[in-house]
Amino acid sequence: MFIQTGVLTTEFCAPQSSSQYLDQVLVPETAIRLIVEDFKGISLDIAKEIMFDSVEFGSYVHVGNN
Repeated sequence: MFIQTGVLTTEFCAPQSSSQYLDQVLVPETAIRLIVEDFKGISLDIAKEIMFDSVEFGSYVHVGNN
């Protein structure tokens, strides 16, 4: 069904490289778990909010370090 529509292409279905998986899955998940630990057991959803809310501050502190 999807093959004829062109929705599923080799580019969209290719597995992630190990560095993509590290950057897109493991690093953010580890950061969320560290926030939970720092805030003494808050929920993962609240930790995720804290992480997203701190993006602007992080961009100021680490400007030019990309």
